[in-house]
Amino acid sequence: MICPRCKTENGNRTVCSKCGYFLYRAANQNVAKRTGVERALDDAKTAGKGVWKIVRIVWIIIVLIVMSFWIIALLMYLTGGNVILG
Repeated sequence: MICPRCKTENGNRTVCSKCGYFLYRAANQNVAKRTGVERALDDAKTAGKGVWKIVRIVWIIIVLIVMSFWIIALLMYLTGGNVILG
């Protein structure tokens, strides 16, 4: 492997024998090359996960509000409208 800094041939070494530059970059060499479409799909999945969490929270809040309304309506019906809240 040739060092990009000093252009020394280093064979299979991961550190340059002349300048000490790290020749092996795990982040760049071991990552499969992805097309723009693949990156866009991954970004959409990530964004979708965040949106789905928000939708679930909003859905739970709406369900709680509706259930509270029906519980209050049931209590008012059972007591003839004389419900004392608080």
